[in-house]
Amino acid sequence: MSEPRVERFAGAAAELRGLLGRAFCDNPGMVATLGEERPTRLGRATRLMGGLSGMALLSGTVEVIRVGGEVAAVSLSYGPGQKPRGRALLPMYLAGVSTGPRALVRLLRLDEFLRTHHPRAPHFFLAVLGVEPALQGRRLGSALLRALSARADAARVPCYLETDREPAKRLYMRYGYEVVGEHDLAHLGGVRFWRMERPPARR
Repeated sequence: MSEPRVERFAGAAAELRGLLGRAFCDNPGMVATLGEERPTRLGRATRLMGGLSGMALLSGTVEVIRVGGEVAAVSLSYGPGQKPRGRALLPMYLAGVSTGPRALVRLLRLDEFLRTHHPRAPHFFLAVLGVEPALQGRRLGSALLRALSARADAARVPCYLETDREPAKRLYMRYGYEVVGEHDLAHLGGVRFWRMERPPARR
């Protein structure tokens, strides 16, 4: 089986938000922040992912894999020196407000926690990695992970991410990530988050 082709994405956030909304809608963190009712949560997740995509398009790196000409997998990442500032933050602010006041408060609490524990040393940050649910299991996410790892290895800096899913944690561990923190967030009903880091490959 040939390696999926990873390409830089320079289109619009609207092309990515539906896929990412579907990919993340049922994650424990999404349920805890955006609500139990799935149709409402899916709409909120889609808008939120649109905001994250817009922010990454303005200030980070967006890579995709296409299947049949359509985007099937997406990664949003930030390298050393890539940090959302100024107008790059606007898509995320608008998306957060669109989720409603209660969800927004929960999102802000989660964001505060994640920012507090974010590493300060230079690194690549994998903010989002999502695959169209119907196409999961085809190693698309793995190809995106390898592409990020190659960039980090070339720069000789680690990669960092957070996940709220045990299967995702196991996937990341297969690609060299180590758990550097495990947290049960009481203000989100005890949802567990793992913070993970991958050291650069030795030369």
